[in-house]
Amino acid sequence: MKKLLTGFSFACFFSFFLLLSELTPAQEFFPSFQYEGKEASINSFKQEKIEQKDLPHFVLLKTFYTAPDGKLRLEITRKIHKNFPVREYSVRLTNCSKTESTGIVENFRSLDFKPNLPVKNSSAVLNIIHGSQNKADDFIPAAVPLPSGKKEIFKTDCGRSSNDWIPFIELNFNDSEGWVFAIGWTGSWIAEFENNGSAVHVSAGTIASHFKLLPGESIIQPSITIFKRSGLNRLAFKTTVHRFMKERKAPRDIQGRILPPLRAITAGGGNKTPKMMLDVLQYKIDNDLPFNTYWVDAGWYGTPHEDEHYRNCGPNWSKYVGDWQVNTKTHPTGDLLPISNAVHKANMKFLLWFEPERRGSFWIKKNENPEYWNRSLLNLGNPDALKWIQNIVYGMIEKHSIDVYREDFNMQPGPVWAELDKMNPDRVGIAEAKHIAGLYTFLDEMRKKFPNIIQENCASGGRRIDIEMISRAHTYCRSDYPIGRRPGDTAFTFSQNATLNTLAYLPFQGSDANGVLPFDDYAMMSVVSSGYVWTPSDVDGAIVKRKFSDQETAWFKKVFKTAARMSDYYMGDFYPLTEETSVADDLWCGWQLDQPDHKEGFAIVFRRANAPEGSRTFALSNIDSGAKYEIEFFDGSKKTVSGSDLASWNVQIPKRSFKLIFYKKKNQ
Repeated sequence: MKKLLTGFSFACFFSFFLLLSELTPAQEFFPSFQYEGKEASINSFKQEKIEQKDLPHFVLLKTFYTAPDGKLRLEITRKIHKNFPVREYSVRLTNCSKTESTGIVENFRSLDFKPNLPVKNSSAVLNIIHGSQNKADDFIPAAVPLPSGKKEIFKTDCGRSSNDWIPFIELNFNDSEGWVFAIGWTGSWIAEFENNGSAVHVSAGTIASHFKLLPGESIIQPSITIFKRSGLNRLAFKTTVHRFMKERKAPRDIQGRILPPLRAITAGGGNKTPKMMLDVLQYKIDNDLPFNTYWVDAGWYGTPHEDEHYRNCGPNWSKYVGDWQVNTKTHPTGDLLPISNAVHKANMKFLLWFEPERRGSFWIKKNENPEYWNRSLLNLGNPDALKWIQNIVYGMIEKHSIDVYREDFNMQPGPVWAELDKMNPDRVGIAEAKHIAGLYTFLDEMRKKFPNIIQENCASGGRRIDIEMISRAHTYCRSDYPIGRRPGDTAFTFSQNATLNTLAYLPFQGSDANGVLPFDDYAMMSVVSSGYVWTPSDVDGAIVKRKFSDQETAWFKKVFKTAARMSDYYMGDFYPLTEETSVADDLWCGWQLDQPDHKEGFAIVFRRANAPEGSRTFALSNIDSGAKYEIEFFDGSKKTVSGSDLASWNVQIPKRSFKLIFYKKKNQ
């Protein structure tokens, strides 16, 4: 223990102790599974060695175990974080034999953990956020009671990790004690919680596993990150989780700086002509609009073909997926350099859309490299297929100096993997495990080759949001639901929910603002988050079919300058001002972002269209009650208030409206 405490502060040690005090040695070191028909345990496997490193932000421990037959080896890696009550846990399985297969591994769960209930036979509550299915109720919360004797199961079995649930699950005992379990797996997963009266048995891992490993073969299984909540209520702990995700999990550039949020303007899909694309860019330049990224979405590729240029990505974007050559009918130069060069000349980032794991109907018909594909799914577990797609995509990045790589994924891979499992009954789970490992290799080697690149994660919206992907990529399409006009305020209510309910886990995120009509302040402020995307041509064909009026341009300039100012504060601390919100139209919703080093930030609250209360008071955090603060409102007006008044912020606004303030502590 003494060696582990080197460099720890008392707070670090206390957080470390809280984690370890809940864990028996078996729980700390070993997953659960059966091997050769017998329950595996820490006592039946031989411990080979332990590797330990005391690094600046965490203690790294690696433990190696070997099965009695000498073939199956487990490599268990733990990161005990300093300054955060967090431990990460991952496992790799390897066949040490070069000539024989292992026995059968089945029902593998990366996590097997039994935190004690504070009071015997007491009830717990499981809090979780629904996933993204292109619906108005994406990302709404669920609270599931877990009384003594009850078992609850959450799972996503379609192969996209946040399709059904966001894989961050809270186990809450009371107002001051609980846990958060983050499942790191960009595929199918399952989590089970059983209250036995004295403890809650928690297990999590892949849904299906019944496999042998071939000679020399190695696979990974889901990682688990465990957060221990002690002395804080649920809302207060969200600040801790957000701080950890931002400081320890957010992607960084080659200098180690966190890659900041994107504020993107786009002509929509790459089916637009170069002139249309450049006209949108010129509109941004001429009007000094505060966007830092130019976004080119789907439709730029494929065997030469005529396209329809006005709809966002055109009618052919999915047909030619997999055929990664620039469509010369739309882009006569055979590349996108006219756009990329102009974007870089404007000192902006260039974003380009890909969907490397799927092939469309045209590519299927061509039937090139059939051995690389499982139906429409590229087999990233095949080293040759992985190398093939790396050469294509990395070559495009290099040629066009792409700053932001956008990865989409518009299929459910689960049925493909299930079909392969049926064909190989002693290899159930292997196809998925190898594909997910190949995906991580594809993204990680891209970052090694292009260390300053930003990776952006989409899967028919936000259906691949998990801690492994969050550590690699931002997410600026949380759901496809707000793309286009939706009934009433449902798209704007969704956007409020998405920011408030997921920001603790997903610091850099956003939605498309193309469903917002000019002059609707409430709609625009609902949609923007830490980042955002705007497609001006979706506003009645603006720029590509008509000119914006001076009044429209002035309004867009105002709201996006406000949004850009807010975006900078998302690099600070997140404080929810209300509980998680649902689709109900009779609620208030709000949050605060604070920059503690600069003693400034913003707070925003929304009163929805049918919220009965005309006034509410919100407790702002990190405010010095004895100081004076200058606050600035959305309309630009300013005033000085006491810290005590700001800390207890009273808001009176009409229905379907919002209140936004920027605040800064005045020098005494």
